[in-house]
Amino acid sequence: MSNLLQAHLLSSREQESSVRPGAIVLGVVLTSCINGFDPVSRYLIHSSSFTHSQMPFALLVGLLLLGYLYNPLVRGRFPHLALTRRDMATVLAIGFLGTTVPTLAQRFVAVISAPDYYASPENEWPTYTLPNLQRWLFPSNAEDGVGMFYRGLVPSAPLPWEIWVGPLFWWFSLLSAIMLACFCLSVILRKQWSESERLAFPFVELSLMLVENPGPGRNLPQFFGLPLFWIGFAIPAIMLFWNTAGHFFPGLPTFAFLNIRTLLPIGRGFMPFFLQFDFYVICFAYFTTLEILLSMWFFHILGMLQAGISNRIGFGPRGYGSGVISQNNYGLLVFVLWSLWIARGHIRNVWRKAIGKGPEIDDSTELLSYRTATFGFILASLFIFFWLCKTQMNPGVAVAFMFFSLILYLGMAKIVALSGLVSLRGSGPTGPVKGLIGIWNMDDTTIAALNQMGTLYGNAKGFAMPGAANAARAGDHTDPQRRRLGGAILIGGILSILAFVITTLILGYYGPGAENFGDYSYTRGNRAFFNYTVSDIKGRPDAERQWWDLSFGTFGAAITLLLIFLNQRFPWWPLHPVGFTVSLQYPTRASFFSVFIAWLMKIIVLKVGGIELFNRSRVFIFGVLMGYTLGVLISFILDIFFFMGQGHRMHTPPL
Repeated sequence: MSNLLQAHLLSSREQESSVRPGAIVLGVVLTSCINGFDPVSRYLIHSSSFTHSQMPFALLVGLLLLGYLYNPLVRGRFPHLALTRRDMATVLAIGFLGTTVPTLAQRFVAVISAPDYYASPENEWPTYTLPNLQRWLFPSNAEDGVGMFYRGLVPSAPLPWEIWVGPLFWWFSLLSAIMLACFCLSVILRKQWSESERLAFPFVELSLMLVENPGPGRNLPQFFGLPLFWIGFAIPAIMLFWNTAGHFFPGLPTFAFLNIRTLLPIGRGFMPFFLQFDFYVICFAYFTTLEILLSMWFFHILGMLQAGISNRIGFGPRGYGSGVISQNNYGLLVFVLWSLWIARGHIRNVWRKAIGKGPEIDDSTELLSYRTATFGFILASLFIFFWLCKTQMNPGVAVAFMFFSLILYLGMAKIVALSGLVSLRGSGPTGPVKGLIGIWNMDDTTIAALNQMGTLYGNAKGFAMPGAANAARAGDHTDPQRRRLGGAILIGGILSILAFVITTLILGYYGPGAENFGDYSYTRGNRAFFNYTVSDIKGRPDAERQWWDLSFGTFGAAITLLLIFLNQRFPWWPLHPVGFTVSLQYPTRASFFSVFIAWLMKIIVLKVGGIELFNRSRVFIFGVLMGYTLGVLISFILDIFFFMGQGHRMHTPPL
């Protein structure tokens, strides 16, 4: 078959109005495999982190392998099996939701396995924690069932599935309900965010640009033939290959600054700045607007200085952030409420369509109908509420927990859609609930139930909401009639939870044991939340409201309102409110230097050559990202064969 005919077939298929079922199956299988293999990399090989970031590295690798390994192999002889851009977008949409699972599920398995195994008179869990937990939510350590998960099975002993089935069913139902609620919200808001507000969604757009269809007679996109691409490719690739050689020759000098958090001390009472150079952060941040990049590093520096000054003069609340975290939390609240306010017209139309009073409103291009999405969100929310109440959480506290979770989910999703920041999280909803209601107004079971929600540590990342929003956006690049894809995205997400949890249990029992996973979740992270229950119940009689927190938070809300006003009113205003809402979160600390570098590069390019030079420089960034990806992937493969159990974390996004 001639190259011209092959190109004609591919071009014809690109115009087809339906996504092939094979692409949907491929997306579900790829997502499930990523989640099934992630615990192996994380706990057995101890290599790079492939799913921690808001743009999962494993998903990008999978997409590039399909575009540059699978497609060239089949395009010549079996052109009908080659994946089109729509097929790639289908895989991407399914993967965005499913590959958020490991960050959620890793802490979940660790926390629910901890109470019986770690309880002792010294930590006082038998007195304060265990009596207030609902035992149907946690596996029993009877006959050392949980103990063998942490230490490994004794010879000839069967895996005690029976102690896990009940707890996993109930937690799985909660995780599925939250995932459904997030997905329904993403469908409800897709048109507002994608078409009305025209958010950038850099993860989606950049990923699809990397695997754009080659021209007629080509196996690779045109930018592969440009010298600028290969210059960009060579820089990270050579550095990472050299560092990988250092694994075999320990005395070899390496590029030690890559992904190493160098501390820059400021003075007594001040937290040190993190100076970390991260190619992955830089590549995606380069496609972010200058005002967001500037606001991210500017407000981080401002927050660090504020916290240090407060510590030095003794002004403000004690602990991490010295009031800046409260400003972040209340600022995020204002930012989300403002976002919902400007979307009120669209939300009203969605509701009218859902109850059958808006026949003129078209929802045929959505992943779910507005009626399904609206009532799916309502039913999922009701299930979550009653689930929380069943754990003996006070109904008012349950409503507050759900409210702050919703604020966090929507805030993280919109900031990701705006900025493309791969390392991003907020504060979990438990802290704001305690600050608003006060532990002195809670009974023992409510305190225990609230703290046990630390199992959903992925809340701080926004749970599945950023992934769901990106999935909905990726759906815009697929079939105009995409209801079938919506169901596949949800199925892929649910199967991903199962794949990760089952693999983790198998590694614990038949592998090295969870105590040897070498992960913070199984050393200290799984015990912290139950220790909080002890300290909260014991300290409740002397607890009193700390007005510092509310005062700093109110100030943060006012500053955010001012920034929103200035950003909306004056086109020349250089700062965006999103930088203020996450200014002192840990991922912001760890990635602010890389964000600064991306901002500096971009402003120089725009000042020197304008938008034309910026468009040309994108090819260079493509090369950097692909060179970095190949370097990390080769290091990972070598870890499997030569450094099993002692791998090298070449890719360590701070999240």
